[in-house]
Amino acid sequence: MNSEIKEYFDLLLEACCAEDFSLRSAYRQLRELLEHLCRTQMADSSLQMTDLSARINFVSSKLGLTVAEQNRLHTFRLTSNAVLNRQAEPSREQLLRDAKTLSFFVKRLTGEAVPAELYRLLPHADATYIAAPVAKERVRRMRVSFQYADENYLYVLPVDTVADEPLRVRYNVPQINDEFAETCGLLWRHAQVNLLDVAIDESGVLTPSFIILEPDYLLDISSLAECFREYGHHPANYLLARLQTPDNTRPLLLGNIANLFLDEWIHAEGEPDYLACMKKAFRSYPIELAACADLRDHEKEREFFADCKRHFDNIRQTVTKTFRESGYELDKTDAVLEPSYICEALGLQGRLDYMQRDMSSFIEMKSGKADEYTIRGKVEPKENNKVQMLLYQAVLEYAMGKEHHRVKPYLLYTRYPLLYPARPSWAMLRRVMDVRNRIVANEYGIQLRNSLQYTAERLRDIAPGTLNERQLDNTLWKRYLYPSIDAVTQKIHALSPLEQSYFYALYNFITKELYTSKSGDVEYEGRTGASALWLATLEEKSENGEILYDLAIRQNCAADIHKPYLLLERTHTDIDTLPNFRQGDAIVLYERNVSEDNVTNKMVFKGNIEEISDCNIRIRLRAAQQNARVLPMESRYAIEHDYMDTSFRCMYWGLSAFLSATKDRRDLLLNQRKPEFDTAFNGAISAAADDFVRITLKAQAAKDYFLLVGPPGTGKTSRALRSMVEAFYREGKEILLLSYTNRAVDEICKMLTAITPEVDFIRIGSELSCDGVYRPHLIENVLESCSTRREVQERMARCRIFVGTVATLSAKTELFRLKTFDVALIDEATQILEPQLLGLLCMRGVTGGNAIGKFVLIGDHKQLPAVVLQSSEQSEIQDEGLRGIGLHNLKDSLFERLYRNAIGQQAVDGRQTSAFNSRFSAFNSFDMLCRQGRMNVEVAAFPNRAFYGGLLQPVGLEHQTGVLKLSPELSADEFAALLTRRVAFLPSVPEPPMQSAKMNRSEAKIVAGLAAAVYRQYTFAEGCFSAASTLGVITPYRSQIALIKKEIEALGIPALNEILVDTVERFQGSERDVIIYSFCVNRLSQLRFLANLTEENGIRIDRKLNVALTRARKQMFIIGVRQLLEQNPIYAQLLKSCDS
Repeated sequence: MNSEIKEYFDLLLEACCAEDFSLRSAYRQLRELLEHLCRTQMADSSLQMTDLSARINFVSSKLGLTVAEQNRLHTFRLTSNAVLNRQAEPSREQLLRDAKTLSFFVKRLTGEAVPAELYRLLPHADATYIAAPVAKERVRRMRVSFQYADENYLYVLPVDTVADEPLRVRYNVPQINDEFAETCGLLWRHAQVNLLDVAIDESGVLTPSFIILEPDYLLDISSLAECFREYGHHPANYLLARLQTPDNTRPLLLGNIANLFLDEWIHAEGEPDYLACMKKAFRSYPIELAACADLRDHEKEREFFADCKRHFDNIRQTVTKTFRESGYELDKTDAVLEPSYICEALGLQGRLDYMQRDMSSFIEMKSGKADEYTIRGKVEPKENNKVQMLLYQAVLEYAMGKEHHRVKPYLLYTRYPLLYPARPSWAMLRRVMDVRNRIVANEYGIQLRNSLQYTAERLRDIAPGTLNERQLDNTLWKRYLYPSIDAVTQKIHALSPLEQSYFYALYNFITKELYTSKSGDVEYEGRTGASALWLATLEEKSENGEILYDLAIRQNCAADIHKPYLLLERTHTDIDTLPNFRQGDAIVLYERNVSEDNVTNKMVFKGNIEEISDCNIRIRLRAAQQNARVLPMESRYAIEHDYMDTSFRCMYWGLSAFLSATKDRRDLLLNQRKPEFDTAFNGAISAAADDFVRITLKAQAAKDYFLLVGPPGTGKTSRALRSMVEAFYREGKEILLLSYTNRAVDEICKMLTAITPEVDFIRIGSELSCDGVYRPHLIENVLESCSTRREVQERMARCRIFVGTVATLSAKTELFRLKTFDVALIDEATQILEPQLLGLLCMRGVTGGNAIGKFVLIGDHKQLPAVVLQSSEQSEIQDEGLRGIGLHNLKDSLFERLYRNAIGQQAVDGRQTSAFNSRFSAFNSFDMLCRQGRMNVEVAAFPNRAFYGGLLQPVGLEHQTGVLKLSPELSADEFAALLTRRVAFLPSVPEPPMQSAKMNRSEAKIVAGLAAAVYRQYTFAEGCFSAASTLGVITPYRSQIALIKKEIEALGIPALNEILVDTVERFQGSERDVIIYSFCVNRLSQLRFLANLTEENGIRIDRKLNVALTRARKQMFIIGVRQLLEQNPIYAQLLKSCDS
């Protein structure tokens, strides 16, 4: 029996012996075991499944389990759901029967017999299940798993109960559900389906009104509504919208400003002043207004501001008069602004503009035109607007229980003004939901097949002939609609075969990543993805720190229209877990007064964390709420992470930018031409006095791009980046500085402020993501004094350095209508995926040339990579043409691809990479910093040898050599022998099987004791201990972080409570004198998730371990279970080096 199988049976044995007080904990361990076992059976499958129910069905059919065996697994799933959501108390009898179910499941999977000592504890009786007969009545909703179909029925298995045989579902029933005919033709085995408004006849046959495919994949209401166009409602409209970059046009700006007017009129006690509102609009959208091409014409500019005044007056008339008229009865004092809804029943999410607090009516505002043409002399809502209203009514009914005929929906067209009462049609809603299902099936198919040919077929539907289902032939079609569709089609057709393959490969990758981010079906310990908001149990969320609940409002400043916030107090704290929330995080807030309350049945408010402590959380709300009753003081609240599609939207827009890029830039990125260099710099490069001078000269010589490899502690940001900025600034260049994280952007700002004489720079971003010291440089603060578009343009033109994250700049493309940049310097480049960077590099300026001239990528492909949810096998590229340009796997960054190409090119040109060991001047397009000033030579020894081929050399600073002396006061300390060692391993013992694998008490105690010893040693021997620079603790899990903090707190040493205890991801880019690394590996299966492997020249490199080991300046202490760690070859080498 191998070690991993033995672990399974050991865990089951411990569960059977669990004390009565720890039965819930036993259920949690058994549930995790079942999740893990199912995933091991799906490792080679591209099937995405959000729910354990579907995974059980899949594995059962794969293994050929009987219906009874399958239903016992489902019985355990349902019992554990109830126990872990604290809706039922666990019983020992039930637990033993469930343990028997899992024991025999492990036996079936592995072929290994159940060990005798476990078998003796299992009951004779199997877990009982009751196949609940289907109620002979109407059922509001049922979740089912599709199995197969014939011409009469769909055959499905229920998810929330167990059944001995599949249930029959009538479909294609005229006037009831025949609108879903296309959906039913697209179903695949084990697909999750919601059946809504289900009639059940005497023989138990189900006839639903709605059939919702994969409801855990939420579509945005506005995106779905936009598929309903004048010419038809083909699902490919959804794909088209992705590839059409929204221009910064007058209508878009007018819509944003009209929304601001509505907020002002709703909040105002008196009459808002028009000029004051326009000034606020200008402060909110300075770049957008300054960059809008439509406003360059003085006549159009005058018309635009006249339009603004007209909309302002129309909103005033609507709010002050129409609201009060008979039949409307809208009360602005009892309104909710911008509430969000997540409706898992329909697979939709959306945000309303205005709603009455009792949900009796709502308003969706539109600043554009209504339909002025269909009926002569009459203004009617456009079809997409009608669909949007219909979807909101459906969401209120199926998520919030508000019957649609009791809700009054209004469309407010601020252009006219027209407050139009929308009329619901459930037959129309079924047609709309069929389109939603077809979109989801498309997305599923693209990510499942992961084939360039399949994706090309799907995108071929973006064609005027396919989309024009209504066969329009009028002026509107010919002049406006046809050209906008045809433009995308023609751009794709104009690509070379290689460019098309690249385009489809990136489209596949982004779609797969988006699907995984929503479904959360990812090989990872714990549940991730948007669907975890309603699928994960409370126990799972708590253990992973993904929820804070029982929060009470202590200060309600939601009415502050400028910076609305809430101060919440944590009345419930679980001492064994640590919240996984940080300042700046996007969150959802909702009332949670009973355990059944969650995001799918409560009004949701979105915001960001301003401050968080052990006791309080301050939330900045996205929308102000004048009405205090919207957020009652007596209620309790919960916050969870918000999952937004913004980054994916930007990646699709990046593909759109690629379609429109200059041929020169596309050829460069796809290796169809070599990067060029100014050879006039060659002499100076050869004679360079040091690494930083040489690297700066190379960056100046590059005409296209330059790559800098910056291993740990080599000064890539503080020295190399600064030197390049100073050189380019002296040359009068326009400079764009980018990084992946806001923390790294803070570091860049720190570097810029150190330059003398002082340089002017502007930071793009939000104040919550920016260190307070650099907030004066934020664009909103820099432009605050500007009162005209011309002043904004002039202020932007004067500044030659702009800084921000790649994500922020990708979403702020209007900046490139005001500025073009000679050079972009991109730090942390190995953490940025190719499609994340593509849009910025392909962007064109106003004159048609590249918005970014040359670019410098700075990173280290042996440190932490970009975050990718899909597996390495799924992101691998098979196409030979793409592999020929170095594109092997899309989980790798553009930096890595260009670096591999450069190395390969040098070899082709006859220069061997052994030149690395001596002189880098031979390489034009890249260089590497090899002198590190961070680590003591002994600390650096293992990573230098194992990961960098011995290339790293010490600068020769005092702390890098010499011996450590023990302070006499510590001579009797239990850690005295270790305190003078540079690198040491301390063995721990694994947690018992019944305890969470994400905690290790013995390691936490060792960490705390060692931390106390380090504190005393540095206080006595060095004369000082700094929480910010002396000591840091790295460990992989939130639960272990919480446990270590608790042990340290018990020491009663205040300074140690301030040290950083966090994951390796949070430590990248920082350093400490001493690092303690608690591996926290209690099970063999954890080793898979702990490492992050890459390969270079046949050598395997663990990027996570490399970062952990290279944070320490003077000493590195490693703690873990030796016999488990030695199962990993790299960890085994590390332990051996510690012993020598």
